[in-house]
Amino acid sequence: MALRRRGEMEPYLRRSLALLWLLLGLGWGSSAWAATEPPGESLVFGIYPYLSPSEIVTYFSPLADYLQQQLGREVELRSAPDFNAFIDRTRGGDYDLIFTAPHLGRLAQKQSAFQPLAQSGWRIEVLVVTRKEGALQQLDDLKHHSLAIGAKLSMTYQLVNHALALRGLQLEREVEFIQTASFSNVIEAVVRGEADAGATGTILWQRAPEAQRAALKEIYRSESVPGFLLLSHPRLGEARYRQLRQALLSFATSAAGQRYFSTTGQIDFRPLDEETMRSLDPFTGVLRLFKALPH
Repeated sequence: MALRRRGEMEPYLRRSLALLWLLLGLGWGSSAWAATEPPGESLVFGIYPYLSPSEIVTYFSPLADYLQQQLGREVELRSAPDFNAFIDRTRGGDYDLIFTAPHLGRLAQKQSAFQPLAQSGWRIEVLVVTRKEGALQQLDDLKHHSLAIGAKLSMTYQLVNHALALRGLQLEREVEFIQTASFSNVIEAVVRGEADAGATGTILWQRAPEAQRAALKEIYRSESVPGFLLLSHPRLGEARYRQLRQALLSFATSAAGQRYFSTTGQIDFRPLDEETMRSLDPFTGVLRLFKALPH
C-alpha cells in the first residue's frame, strides 16, 4: 500500500486533531494553553459554537487552509463548548481571529478592542417551523407551547423573543423554551416531537434533509439583520490586520472560496464598517442577563 506524502497527510492529521479537541470541549486550546504558547507560531482562529464540532471542522477547514496559504503562517481552528465559554475565551485573548455572531462581534469590539475585518453577504433571518400536520399556524399560537432554540445567547433567541413580545408573549413565561445541544439539532427536535416548534436560521433550514423539511411548515420569518462577522485581536497589529482583511475579501474569487460559500451558504465576505457595528448595540444589552457584560 502506497504511503501518503507528508504534505498530503498534514491537512488530514490537522483536521482529525481539531475534531478530537473540539469533541472534548476544549476547542483546540484553553486560556492556560494560550498563555504558554510562544507568540507568532500560529494564528488561532476561533469559531463560535453554533454548529457541532464535526461540522465546524468540516466547514471551516478550507477557510483556515486558505488563510494559512495567504498569510504564510499556520492557522489553527478552535472553538468552545458553549457561548459563554466562547465569550470568556474571546475576552481572555485566546483567539487571534474570530468568526462569530453579530452581537458577539460587537461585544468583542467594545470589550477587547477587536478590529472588524469582514461580514458575510448572508444576513440572519430566523424562521419558526412546526410540524406540518400540527395546529400551530402563526407565532401567536405558541402560547402554552414549547419552542426549541440552539442557545439563549444567540441572535435567534433575541429576534424570536422580540417578535413574541410584540404579541404579548415571552419566552420562558408564556412560551416554554427548550435549548438544544446545537442549532443543528433544532429541526430534528421538532420532527421528533420533542418541541412544538423550533427557531432556526435560513442556512440551517436550507441544508436540512428534504425529509425533515417536508414534514415541517414555516409559521414565522423575522426581519434580516447583519450575519456572521470576522474580527481580529488588536495584538496582531495594523500590517497583519490589512493582510487578513484583504485575504478575506478576496476569498470568494478563489476556487476554495467558491466551494466554501457554496457549502456554507454565506454568499461572500464583504467590508464591515463602523455604522454596521453600531447598529448591533441593541442586541448586546441582553447579554447582561447572562453575565456576559459587566453591569
